[in-house]
Amino acid sequence: MNGTAPIINPVLHGFHPDPSWMWHDGKAWLVTSSFGLVPGLPIYTSADLAHWDYAGAAIDATVADRLFLGYIASDERGVFAPSIRALGSAIVIVSTVVSIDSRRALADGADPDAIAAMERANGNFALVSHDGGATWDGPYWVDGATGNDPDLFIDEDGTAWWVGSHQSANPRWPYQSDIYMRRLDLDRWTLNGPEHVLWHGAMEGATWAESPHIVRKDGWYYLFAAEAGTERRHAQSAARSKSPIGPYQGDPCNPILTHRHLGGRYPVQNIGHCDVLRDDDGQWWGVCLGSRVIDGYSFMGREPFVFPVTWEDDWPVLAPGDGLVPRIVATDGNRASAGRTGEHAGTADGAGSDAAIDPGDTPDAAAHDDSSADRPASWRSMAIGADHTLHTPLQPDWSWAKVTETDFSVFALPESTGEIRIQQNQGVYAALRFDADTRTAEGVIRNGGDRSILWRRPIEDGKAYTIRLNGTRLEFRDEPASAGAADAQPTTTAESPLRVRIGDAPHAGIAAGGYPLHRVNPCDPPSSRLIAQCDAAFLSTERAGGYLGCLAGIRPR
Repeated sequence: MNGTAPIINPVLHGFHPDPSWMWHDGKAWLVTSSFGLVPGLPIYTSADLAHWDYAGAAIDATVADRLFLGYIASDERGVFAPSIRALGSAIVIVSTVVSIDSRRALADGADPDAIAAMERANGNFALVSHDGGATWDGPYWVDGATGNDPDLFIDEDGTAWWVGSHQSANPRWPYQSDIYMRRLDLDRWTLNGPEHVLWHGAMEGATWAESPHIVRKDGWYYLFAAEAGTERRHAQSAARSKSPIGPYQGDPCNPILTHRHLGGRYPVQNIGHCDVLRDDDGQWWGVCLGSRVIDGYSFMGREPFVFPVTWEDDWPVLAPGDGLVPRIVATDGNRASAGRTGEHAGTADGAGSDAAIDPGDTPDAAAHDDSSADRPASWRSMAIGADHTLHTPLQPDWSWAKVTETDFSVFALPESTGEIRIQQNQGVYAALRFDADTRTAEGVIRNGGDRSILWRRPIEDGKAYTIRLNGTRLEFRDEPASAGAADAQPTTTAESPLRVRIGDAPHAGIAAGGYPLHRVNPCDPPSSRLIAQCDAAFLSTERAGGYLGCLAGIRPR
């Protein structure tokens, strides 16, 4: 795969955690976690790893019902860490649905046999497509599976293995985890034979060994696994064996990829959770999750980053050269220098084109010119179509889009809107609410148990209102209702009240690896007037806890 366009990281913007991928039918197929969001398990494809097309979602409303996603316990429960693999001509995704309230589901009339099958599988399931991802069969509950973060490995002799992670039965340190393997009967989706424990992580005292993926190469079985959770200490390790069931020898260079040694102000953090593939030209590539941060805070969740992989002395080398996941990668496999002018990001909607925005990919910023922090400010507005918005069973009246950039606003027209939000989870959000009876608008922030009304005022005729996440600052604004409408590109023909705007945020410089050091955008959108502002840090993953990313949403009146 020798492309002409460079890869610009992250390759998808906004909440796209836990990436897994494969090379199949002449292109890469990438899937990410979705937790409780529907459509869920979004899938993207690319022939050059630089330009990504949305290929649909494995979980539609029907499959979501079969997975009992209406009964998840919280925003951070639901569908975890998938793996995508080819099984002959079929495509298989394996994953885990976590923390389902089975009693409530049964009380609402759920099939007892389906609930029992889910519980025997501890939420582990497979979805199968026989038509290139157009439709999906399942879920097939994997009887006997435990833990989460599963992978499907098919050996050269046709033996199928289920690989997963669970807490150690007899831990020697807190949160010690086992990477395990068992034989899988693909006809009945059941696990057979003994459990083989392969790995506990590379480091003594390593917590949360997870995200296992196994690759066979030149007679070796390579185990890739993350450890230390998807936070600042996140890291990737590797081990190898001559047998799929071990024993596995750790890579003497472990951890083989991490950003945890770069300090909390480095603009990309939490690197880990890697998966690798080999393209049709024999070149190896890796994908991992990471978080873009501003002054130490991340608002956009975990995003996919792509990097080259080479092999030395029968060991993988991830991001060879300096060990950092680079911002720019040439697709001939050679590391490109960090460019500072004319960089064109290959986004899932076509790098600044007017193509449709997909459920898993709300608008990315257009190409950036990193040579000048004083360039003229620009904004891009768009309406998110109803068939391209996300939904969650915990807030059924809302439509959501992912916050994808450091300057991101969501619009409201008081005549048709009850409320808009930028939300980290149900208990942590900034909201703008409209009371039709009293003709008043109010700006509200909620940080867990603390709820504050920042301002309240009469609704002005002909006004639109916005919540703007501007770097580490949260702003409430108003402007003429027509502002931004002329350049708002519809993402689909379906009507929707959800409209967002992205600013071309400046940066203070370029960090190692080529990443811009973003800051608060000092410019205001045209015709926009500031009503109130406050520190946005409470909306970050670091303050709110957990591992989601911000969503922008609207609840119509």
